[in-house]
Amino acid sequence: MKPNGIPPALLEKYLSGACSDAEKEIVEAWYASLQGEPRYLDHLPDAEQDEIRHETFGNIRRELNIGEDEPAQTSLWRAVPWRLVTGIAASIAIVLGVYLAVNLRTVQLPEVTVKGVRDTTVLPVTTFENKGNQIVRHELPDGSVVTMHPKSVIEYRTGFANDKRFVIFSGEGFFDVKKDKTHPFNIKSGDMVIRVLGTSFNVKAVKNQKKFQVDVVTGSVQVTAQGESFDKQEVILKPQQQALFELDSKRLISKTLPVQAKKEIYEPLTIVFEETPLNKVIEQLEKRFNVSIALANPGLARCGLTANFESQTFSNILEILCTSLEVTYTISDNNITINGEPCD
Repeated sequence: MKPNGIPPALLEKYLSGACSDAEKEIVEAWYASLQGEPRYLDHLPDAEQDEIRHETFGNIRRELNIGEDEPAQTSLWRAVPWRLVTGIAASIAIVLGVYLAVNLRTVQLPEVTVKGVRDTTVLPVTTFENKGNQIVRHELPDGSVVTMHPKSVIEYRTGFANDKRFVIFSGEGFFDVKKDKTHPFNIKSGDMVIRVLGTSFNVKAVKNQKKFQVDVVTGSVQVTAQGESFDKQEVILKPQQQALFELDSKRLISKTLPVQAKKEIYEPLTIVFEETPLNKVIEQLEKRFNVSIALANPGLARCGLTANFESQTFSNILEILCTSLEVTYTISDNNITINGEPCD
């Protein structure tokens, strides 16, 4: 869209946050069109040029404390060449553009101090939310990966500002953190902060539940709970250990998990299938993992699967299974439904 297609009222609406998604696209496309158009005001109709002239002079008067009823100054403004005015207005547009391109996309994350880590930098923030019904894999700027359940949300400064590996997370997700001893990785969920150097662990911090939970698979994790209404608490977790933060009592506890017959879906295992019917595959997965799997179409039970899963989590197994059989799945907690066409 060329500059002459943007009404001033729409800019005001954009700046006030009242635009619809379609209107936002119009404004942002307009701003993008200004690149390489330093004299874009020449494209505007005379009426709009007069409006910008009036508004620009009004802003200048206010800045210089010049009243509307001072004829000498007014006549002076009328003597100013329009080319200069367009230059001034273009400068205003540039400032507006910087505001549109930067400020409106800048969010300040809450100030956090954990073991000397203080992050108050104001920089653009990336927000990713899993809005689907499947588990999704999201890669972070440092190469770390979080496998996120539906409705989970993660926020972090784009590119990890100043090499600070800091994210805000809600929902449930399995973190596989890339090792970097000089830059600890910090995750904030409510009043709970998880600090690691490089390890893998599962975080369950669903807002409407009464407990936040951290389960360590490899490495070690420091979990801290601290808020305005309670004293700081801290635990160190090793593999097969768990931390629970009770939201009502503000109590942080840790415990060692007993060896269980069934693994949680974030724990890896090795399993092999050779032209195994899907109903038998499901039996094996339910036996190995703490899940319940149903087939939306009973005819899927005859589909055969050949695969060698070595040290794979349930989400990876499920993804490969669905790709191989050309089916899909939905997940709610640990209940999975597989959807697709029956096999011949």
